[in-house]
Amino acid sequence: IDTMCIVVNSSVLSGRADMLAKEIKSAASADSVEVITGLSLIAVVGRGMVRSKGMAARLFTAIAKANINIRMIDQGSSELNIIIGVDDYDFKDTVNAIYNEFFG
Repeated sequence: IDTMCIVVNSSVLSGRADMLAKEIKSAASADSVEVITGLSLIAVVGRGMVRSKGMAARLFTAIAKANINIRMIDQGSSELNIIIGVDDYDFKDTVNAIYNEFFG
């Protein structure tokens, strides 16, 4: 199954989510399009990430130990950052877990 993720600020959608989903479904010839709201994105960025084995494991383990579910993961080809999506209500706890793991 191929998946595409498009991130849009909720305020931009303002009652147009269904219309946008239909347009994306048509344009991409997708089987389905799902709109998920209430996510916060957190980017973990560092030049040393590309050369540091286990960096992603440390990140995901710290978040898991804080009992937080990661809803989205993205890493660019440069490997300079990892972007995660968590439920809005987990945002502060996620940032704290990441901070404590790497700077605690």
